Amino acid sequence: MTNMPVGTEQVRPDAWYYLLSLLPLALAIGLALYFLHTGVPQIRENMVRMDVPGELNLDLSNRETYTIFVERATSRASKNVDLQPLAQIHCDVHNAVGEGNQTNPRLGTAMYTYGMNVGVSILDFEVNKNGTYNVACQGPSEISGDKIQVAIGGGSAKALTAVTSRCIVSLIGGIVIGILILIRVFMLRQESIRDIRDRGLRPM
Repeated sequence: MTNMPVGTEQVRPDAWYYLLSLLPLALAIGLALYFLHTGVPQIRENMVRMDVPGELNLDLSNRETYTIFVERATSRASKNVDLQPLAQIHCDVHNAVGEGNQTNPRLGTAMYTYGMNVGVSILDFEVNKNGTYNVACQGPSEISGDKIQVAIGGGSAKALTAVTSRCIVSLIGGIVIGILILIRVFMLRQESIRDIRDRGLRPM
């Protein structure tokens, strides 16, 4: 037992209780990493892939939003890869039976990283009716020595947004709970200090 000078009393709870605020933050970070490491690979595996330049026919549904990603497989250890050259890739989607362009294209905004691969969406589109559509992409097969591929997925951008949202909510929740713990410990210690002083003792 720690010997304290006469006329003093230990403040409760101990100051180390402040460290408890780190626990929810650590759990939140772990949960966010779990969402990333399980969500992104699953989304990526569900995509149809092809080399650039290239084309393929896909059976598409008018009840789904499709996203075309340009993926750069880099050997660099850094994730700070210049994505600007990916703008050189252009894709067109047409009805495969010769009825002309039956799509409603929109500029894509989603992005993901997987291992040493960085993917950026260049096109979101919907088709007016169910059927077979031709997806043709033109551009360099390599950029600065990095191989370029195109990945097409139904609902991929929405799924990536959902994964990102879960990560953000987890982190915010961990931060908020951590702050609440800090505040609660601080308030309890202040109450303990006031009580000790009211009894004519010196808080330690």
